[in-house]
Amino acid sequence: MELTSDMALTRRISWGSIIAGIFTVMAVSLLLSLLGTSLGMAMISPKSDDIVNGADTTALIWTLVSLLISLACGAFITGRLAGVDGIIHGFLVWSTSLIIAAVLGFAAIGGIISMAGSAIGSVASFSGNVASSAAQAGGKGLSSLTDNVFNQLSINTDVDEMNTDQKITNALKKSHIETLQPDYLKSQLQAAKDDTAGAIKEIAVSPEQSDTIIAQLLENLKQRSQKIATSIDKKQVTEALTANDLMDSQQARQAADNFIAARDKTINQVTQRLDKLEQDIRAAKANYAEMKQQAKEKADAAVKAMARIAFWSFVGLLIGAIISSVCGFWGVNTHPHYKKLRA
Repeated sequence: MELTSDMALTRRISWGSIIAGIFTVMAVSLLLSLLGTSLGMAMISPKSDDIVNGADTTALIWTLVSLLISLACGAFITGRLAGVDGIIHGFLVWSTSLIIAAVLGFAAIGGIISMAGSAIGSVASFSGNVASSAAQAGGKGLSSLTDNVFNQLSINTDVDEMNTDQKITNALKKSHIETLQPDYLKSQLQAAKDDTAGAIKEIAVSPEQSDTIIAQLLENLKQRSQKIATSIDKKQVTEALTANDLMDSQQARQAADNFIAARDKTINQVTQRLDKLEQDIRAAKANYAEMKQQAKEKADAAVKAMARIAFWSFVGLLIGAIISSVCGFWGVNTHPHYKKLRA
């Protein structure tokens, strides 16, 4: 009869003891997490240049320590209550606690599982984004970078009005010669503005093609500036003014000289704006390249940091499994019935 009782005792799994151990793990974990939060907040110094003041590293270490202490307490309680198979009961406390923590998330265990999961996910995410776009956090990071650098580019499309007689203006309109139209210079500035806005959108969509897009934009601006700077044919202006018997040849030549002089002044203003826009684009390109390089370095550092967190999370959980099994065995050794059997 006593032999049968002993065999039943040694072969059973006491889920009641395991549940009690899990509650112990949760309670101790919560208690230690509150203490860790208090210590961490005490280390943060808003008045200091280094606000964090090492609190991040301390938090990681404390999380691992809290995990091990919580599992040790829970496994010991389970082994003590079960009175048999301490290693198995201790291991089951560890595994069941992790599953519950993964689903519900509590204190130290939930924290380290969250860190491990985030680390693994972030490593994959960062690695993929860095490989594909070589930037801070992939497409979104580069899109934000594009907004910050290039959206400040702009050009004033308003031009000073030329003091030209309305009859002369109407005559030039009727010539249908593009360069003689009153709104020609303004339309060129607007086209340059549209080209710049279109290039910014292209960079936001395809940041890896930024150098090509910017080079094409600069080439377009250069050609537009050269086209504007091309001298107007005085003969065309004179013919446009005499076409409708508006004035005689001598008056037309004089009006053409006045028009060309006023237009050259406006052209100088327009080309200066285009040159300024080109300089701003080149400066933005250099700034963008520098920020991309910094983003790459940050991404590389983030990947390595996440990889370290994932590794130490694995080490902590593995040590936790060992400690749980050992403490479960220790708990069984303190059980009165176990001591009686050994005696």
